[in-house]
Amino acid sequence: MALLSEMDGDAFRQEVMRLGSIKLHPVHRRTLNVLAKRLEDAPSVYLAETVPVFIAIDVANSRRVIRNLQRWSKTKGLSLNDVTRFDVIAERPELDYLGRYNLFFSGIVLTQPTIQLKGLISWIETLNNEVTFYHEVGHHVLGHSEGGQVAEQEGEANAYARSMIRASRPVFFFVVDVFKKPLKLVLKPLFPQSKRNSKRAT
Repeated sequence: MALLSEMDGDAFRQEVMRLGSIKLHPVHRRTLNVLAKRLEDAPSVYLAETVPVFIAIDVANSRRVIRNLQRWSKTKGLSLNDVTRFDVIAERPELDYLGRYNLFFSGIVLTQPTIQLKGLISWIETLNNEVTFYHEVGHHVLGHSEGGQVAEQEGEANAYARSMIRASRPVFFFVVDVFKKPLKLVLKPLFPQSKRNSKRAT
């Protein structure tokens, strides 16, 4: 359906109407409702001036979501070249992902909570969402063409996300790097390594 919407708007509209008139599993019905919004909704915002973002109505605090996406998209070294769109949908127990890269049309799906979180939980959730954003963009930037969970590609996307997190917080990680080595020297005597068996496995 997502691919059809990019290729043929009229055919997509007809298919939305056809599927809307038949019985569907609740999960598929919810997916159809999200996709059907492409027929009428204008983007909530554009990232990098050209990439539209569509946010589902049941996502909590869409303004904050927009602010976060705008900030993350400006991270030094991040590239959104040829990303066609972002769809932000509601987190659901039946969804087994926080984000997904659709290699067929270079679109990215992100999930967000349906309730307003506060305090430490909100901070952790936002950090997880930021990492997910970089991870999915990483799949696109690295040209990954395999669907599903491919260990090597997941590792590469994770590495890209880590590099973007560091780039998004240069002062914080500079301070961490400055104090990391002396801290190790202080802690090393307190946690001596246990003696290892001199024999090696062959």
